Amino acid sequence: MSFSCVVPGLLRRDPTFHRYVVDAPPGASDRAGLATATGANGQGIPIMIKIVDRYVGLAAMQGTLLVWVGLTLLFMMISALGELRDSTAGYGIGDALWYVLWTTPRRAYQIFPIAALLGVLIGVGSLASANELVAFRTSGVSRLRLALAALGGVLILAVPVVLMGEWVAPESEHQARAFRLSETLGQAIIGGPRGVWLRDGNDIVNIQDPLLSADRGGQTVEFKNVVIYGFSESSKLVSITHARSADHDGTNWRLDRVWTAVIGDGTAVEERRPSKAWPTEVRPELLDSAVTRPQRLSIRALKDYLNYLGENGLDDRVYQSAFWEKVFYPLTIIALVLAGMPFVFGSSRTQNMGVRMFVGMMLGGLFMILSRGILNFGDAYGIPALVSNLLPSALLALGAILILRRTV
Repeated sequence: MSFSCVVPGLLRRDPTFHRYVVDAPPGASDRAGLATATGANGQGIPIMIKIVDRYVGLAAMQGTLLVWVGLTLLFMMISALGELRDSTAGYGIGDALWYVLWTTPRRAYQIFPIAALLGVLIGVGSLASANELVAFRTSGVSRLRLALAALGGVLILAVPVVLMGEWVAPESEHQARAFRLSETLGQAIIGGPRGVWLRDGNDIVNIQDPLLSADRGGQTVEFKNVVIYGFSESSKLVSITHARSADHDGTNWRLDRVWTAVIGDGTAVEERRPSKAWPTEVRPELLDSAVTRPQRLSIRALKDYLNYLGENGLDDRVYQSAFWEKVFYPLTIIALVLAGMPFVFGSSRTQNMGVRMFVGMMLGGLFMILSRGILNFGDAYGIPALVSNLLPSALLALGAILILRRTV
């Protein structure tokens, strides 16, 4: 007995040649690259499933890439307008655009999770509008399987984004902040993995460990391991001073636990003091602005900071939160993509791109508010930063999977 039409437009059995033929949905053959799957007794179904995976994943990739590039360009323009408003005689249009260019990797890294959510809603949502997802569901592909196919496409893009956030964005952010301060204040400042370097008269100052600490709901900057290289008018090194920390009392700077080597003609005299005044024109707000915030550091740098803070018994809550936020960055992408898929299956032809964008922005905004609220709650009640950062993404992903596993 022969039969045909397992699913119209997707998988049919040809009674003449006794084979399964995978047909593309209307207008899908060019994008999915569908092919013929030969076999009998259902052997062609796994091949059909793999083709559907590639088809849905490609749609998610295209949508995510389009939204990601668009949002990155939008935020670049907004940043450029803000920088141009702050331009001065020493910080012109070219400097502002150069600063925006340096900070682009960091902006692109930060907005990718939201771009992934919006990209899936638009890319895979276009398949729902053409009733292609309905055809896939009718052929036996579950909603969870389609969601995982879309997630796979997004994660292919996420791999280089994560690498950029770890290796490119932190270094470019260091250089961008140092460049902006140097141009606006007319003072040579260099940012990098070894803290902040600046010139103070004839001295070269290296603040090796600028630290951010929580203080009554706010954040304050502390400077640890300060090295001052003193030079004469003839650019000859005359002294090296190392201080365990530097503090500003509102009027003057004070160095604590100071070691100084005074260099003469063929001699060096060592001096140690519990503290001493630091006569400098460097303003505290200048150094505060030069410090790169923990959220913009790499995982490697954050781990070094945490080791230093742990060894010295210092407050590490801010760096713990930033470290685990970076570690769970891929999980945030996974949670947002899965959370957006139920809205894709619930969309119809009447829900256009504007509606999907609105849904995505609302969902992303609510997630960010929830995440920030849990982090603040955890900080106030001593909940470990690992739990506070893991909980929002884990709950969102778990809820999305439970919804997608429903058969209706």
